[in-house]
Amino acid sequence: MSRPRTLAWRVVFLVGLVVFPGPGGGESAQAKTPFTIDDYFRVQSLRIEAVTPDGGTLACSLSTSADRLPQDYTRYGDPTYHGPTQTDLILLDAATGKQTKILPKKEACRSLSWSQDGARLAFLVLRGDRYVPMIWNRGTGAFEKIAWSNAKPIAANSPLLWSPDGSKLYLALRTPEWKVRSAEMFKALTAAPIIVMDSEKPFLPWDDVRRRSNLALPVSWEWKTGKFVELLPEIPLNSIRLAKDGSHLLFERDVTEKTNYDVIGGTKNQLEALPLSPGTEAKPRILLKPYEQRSIVWSQDNKALAYADKGNVFVMGIGDAEPRLLVGEKEAPPEKSEKAAAAPGTKPEEKKPKQNFDPARFSPDGRTLLCTSVRPGPEGEKPDAPAAARTPSRPRQYWTVDVASGAKEMVYELPEKEEERPRLQVVGWSPDGGLIYFSTAAADRYERGLVKFDLKAKRMADLVRTDRLYSSWRLSEDGKTFFYTESDGDAPEDLYAAAADFSSARRLTELNSWIGGKTLSRTELVSYRDSDGRKLYGVLFYPAGYEKGKSYPLITEIYEEYFDNGFNATLNVFTSAGYAVFHPSVNLRIGFPGEAWMKGALAGINKLVEMGVADPDKLGIQGTSYGGYATVLLLTQTDRFKAAINNSGKVDMVSFYSQSPRLGIRNTHAPEKSQDRLGGTMWEYPERYLAHSAILQADRITTPLLCITGDQDPNVEAVQSQEIFIALRRLGKKCVWLRYHDGGHGGPNTLEERKDMLVRMIDWYDNYLKGLKK
Repeated sequence: MSRPRTLAWRVVFLVGLVVFPGPGGGESAQAKTPFTIDDYFRVQSLRIEAVTPDGGTLACSLSTSADRLPQDYTRYGDPTYHGPTQTDLILLDAATGKQTKILPKKEACRSLSWSQDGARLAFLVLRGDRYVPMIWNRGTGAFEKIAWSNAKPIAANSPLLWSPDGSKLYLALRTPEWKVRSAEMFKALTAAPIIVMDSEKPFLPWDDVRRRSNLALPVSWEWKTGKFVELLPEIPLNSIRLAKDGSHLLFERDVTEKTNYDVIGGTKNQLEALPLSPGTEAKPRILLKPYEQRSIVWSQDNKALAYADKGNVFVMGIGDAEPRLLVGEKEAPPEKSEKAAAAPGTKPEEKKPKQNFDPARFSPDGRTLLCTSVRPGPEGEKPDAPAAARTPSRPRQYWTVDVASGAKEMVYELPEKEEERPRLQVVGWSPDGGLIYFSTAAADRYERGLVKFDLKAKRMADLVRTDRLYSSWRLSEDGKTFFYTESDGDAPEDLYAAAADFSSARRLTELNSWIGGKTLSRTELVSYRDSDGRKLYGVLFYPAGYEKGKSYPLITEIYEEYFDNGFNATLNVFTSAGYAVFHPSVNLRIGFPGEAWMKGALAGINKLVEMGVADPDKLGIQGTSYGGYATVLLLTQTDRFKAAINNSGKVDMVSFYSQSPRLGIRNTHAPEKSQDRLGGTMWEYPERYLAHSAILQADRITTPLLCITGDQDPNVEAVQSQEIFIALRRLGKKCVWLRYHDGGHGGPNTLEERKDMLVRMIDWYDNYLKGLKK
């Protein structure tokens, strides 16, 4: 690839010289301008950080993608490093949508928390290398004067938990020695002249460093008087919560003994409760003995919990001596089972598949637990099997369970046919306990919204259901207001609010009003069948100004599964440059994931060719991270693509297995147990590792390949792209390796570098798909 045109020239080209009519044409559409690279960095997104109990005021952060740049990737894994996360902190009136900016400029803010009466908002702000607390008064609209005199720094991951009367905040500090020791450990692995690693040590060195972030000193702070009480010595904490009545501090203590190869970032925790009531001995009590991979569901008052273990659901109050089985089957003692099997003259009893339950949500009063279950599946399937290995087609059932007695009732079952089964997600429970709210989305079309389930009538009813895109559903604590984001699926989303019965939905924000003057892509859900006959779905992004009956160069971006649409700034840069873009889904199988993109992605592309949208002679393909890996692997199996881009994707499953040590076991876990889906270790299935290493089949690649990396990538090391670049050059094939020295996973690390990358990507496709030589 020759030297690209200058960035300034390309941006001018994208802004001023190409004007596409909008879908359907018309004078107003003609006046719109293309979405440019500069526009990419203008798009604002909003996140709800905290909502007052009455739902009246929302604390939100407002930012763009540029607000997270640049990161210092050389510091990745350093517990003392604070990366840039600049945001505007605003208060939003839920009735009027009025916005109030409470800090004069963008800053790094976190741990936003309203007092229980909604009168004050507490949060942390990064000043220099320390977080400082601030408290804003909702009534006066001003900041409170606080008494902060503790020399110990606040832990970057500390929560801010209000006492019921609003007089105290519970948070976590660092000891004076923490920063010094953490910095020493990080330096020893990155800058020491001699680095020694010993396999007999209990933890991998980078695991040891990572675990430093958990060390904290829990304290209570009377913010008006400045009085501090250290509640516990420095301990490794994974989570902290406060009982709503202020009686107990509840936390998970990390008791991991050694690096766990079964769980990424694996920890063994034990759940403890520290009484806070005056006159009680401040000594924590163990509620749950050490466990791994346990998702705990808490009641609204944080005084009861539920969890699943081997398909059974257990519950426990924080005053109980031990958890009790609520739903499921008790396992027979091993010796009893052996005797029964060995009884003379008896036939072994056929083992029925076990029905597996999970807790979903406590009712507001904590007396009822909503649980889900799956019908018994194929014999031998384990309830704790990786999601990739489970059978996805069995219906889910919903049960209400009386917490006191364990009496259960199935209240709802999803349809038998997969294509008729909506995707449901619990959003909330009405204060009177009579209604459960679910977000819903059809499995075969764009039909989405919010539904309510009447527990007495056993009936589901729509609150809102349209083809628009809804997300981030949230019910206020008083149960009167829903907050959610909404868009047409093509433009950026905005924040909305509605009464619980959806009688008064209202738009609260217009974050990107300028984008109405831009010609955006429109999207369509496309169904097709892979070469095995399985029905799949993909999302088509039409080129800006699409003309029906005209075929366009197509860029296919691959990863795993796609279904929902939604605004995508990067893809709108491509569609404004005259490209159709496609997100196909694939059906990945354990042990044989490499077949998936050949069987699924190509079938989806064929469908677009049949539709007349894609020009079969102008096909490009790209992917980032796992998608980059899939891209290069697919190039070894087909010569249909005229150009390809691999952004931060691996190409060698053997060398990758031991790379990226800052991620701990991530690169061994991925092929063995998770995303890479090879199903075992390199020594169990060497043939699978070799078959999924594109580097070993590089001689089959005929497609010009652009590789993009960041030299400081802690996830997929840049040496992976070095391997394929050297191999393709040695084989006399076309490959360009684009390296960003300070970049990380995904490549560039500054605003200008991000722009540079997008320009080069468009030039790459213009060259090979449009024949526009640069």
